[in-house]
Amino acid sequence: MHKKEAAYTIWLKDVPNEKIKQFKLEAIIKGNFEDIHNIMKDVEKMHLWYDKVKSVKLLKKINENEAIYLLAYDLPFPFEDRISTVKGSMKFDEKGGKIFVNTDYFQTELPEDKKHMSLITKIKSSWEISEGKKGEILITHAGYMDPGGNVPKWLVNEGLTSGTLNTIKSMKKICVKKLRRN
Repeated sequence: MHKKEAAYTIWLKDVPNEKIKQFKLEAIIKGNFEDIHNIMKDVEKMHLWYDKVKSVKLLKKINENEAIYLLAYDLPFPFEDRISTVKGSMKFDEKGGKIFVNTDYFQTELPEDKKHMSLITKIKSSWEISEGKKGEILITHAGYMDPGGNVPKWLVNEGLTSGTLNTIKSMKKICVKKLRRN
């Protein structure tokens, strides 16, 4: 265990055959399950809540639950921003009250205006979201990313905790705003 507070726990471990770490977050947030489902479905607005994601563009819709996206990442100075292409899939188990999301790097043709950018090829994540009791939402999010290039591995690993927490806190803020509107 790397960090634990009342609403979340984060674990870190080595990615096999890499010098980077992967994270696993378990969190409980207040919110409406339908709102979370809508947030997760609206992938092109992910930049509003996912840490370091600057933009998301749909490249190809495979079916209602699977697509290929171009993600742009905002890296801190003095590092150049990066992009990645990922294949994302979502499964919604309405009866069981669960959402499963998986993303993984997917090699595809880059838009002409992005071909000059550094490409992240080591990226993977998963989400399992379920309804808890009394308006609670249980979230398990795991993954890793190696931006490559001149970004030191120690900096990548150090950002896992803060970036993961920033993501879940931003998601929580959106849920709270939606609850207040209802």
